[in-house]
Amino acid sequence: MIRRIHTLRALAALTIGGSCLSGMLLTSPAPAAPGEFGAGLAISPLRIEIDDADRGATVMLTNTSERALPVQSRLFAWSQAGGEDVYEASSDLTISPSIASIPPGETQIVRVLRSGAASPGEKRYRLVVDQLPDPAAARAGAAEARIRFAVPMFLDRAKTAPAQLDWRIGVNGIELANTGGATARVLQLDVKTANGTSVPVERNSLRYVLGNSTIAWPVENACSLGPVTVTVSIDGRTVDAQPRSTCS
Repeated sequence: MIRRIHTLRALAALTIGGSCLSGMLLTSPAPAAPGEFGAGLAISPLRIEIDDADRGATVMLTNTSERALPVQSRLFAWSQAGGEDVYEASSDLTISPSIASIPPGETQIVRVLRSGAASPGEKRYRLVVDQLPDPAAARAGAAEARIRFAVPMFLDRAKTAPAQLDWRIGVNGIELANTGGATARVLQLDVKTANGTSVPVERNSLRYVLGNSTIAWPVENACSLGPVTVTVSIDGRTVDAQPRSTCS
């Protein structure tokens, strides 16, 4: 069963592999990142891929704090609409255990398992791991800081058509359309005009452009810049591109 939830913007600084939101628990998943943070929860791997004959994947949740950490793991289908990420609660895969309490200094193994056979076409998800409220740590008048991870997960990429990227510049800024099937990971966008002047770009952090989707980077007065050159890292490879103009 799938339940639609609202579209989210990135709410935290993005780093390689994802991003992290540390703070009050939200009603839906924000992009989240790897590693070890103040509340003492670490996650590995930072990206999950399950292909063809793979039955599933294993995720390691490590408690580096000095108290037990209750956590919940959930699956969200991941799509894009209007240039924004959209997440929908999904039961396409089985998560075991979905809720656990991790003792201090120990690691909890979480398994993500297919419920059926592989099928053509890339499927995209986020595995969302939330640190749950701990009644023992509650203090009157104080909010408890908690961590959320949202790890990118891809199924059946091996036989998916590769990404086909089309760069454009228009009234909405710099746009990247992916008319292929596979998701592309985009990092460190640098935009320069024909005379070499650097152009400030909003939302310039780790981004993903899913297959048959478009993302954008807002640029002030983009249509007045003339020809520009984009230098960017795509799936770990540096790419130079000249966006075509869609300005009227």
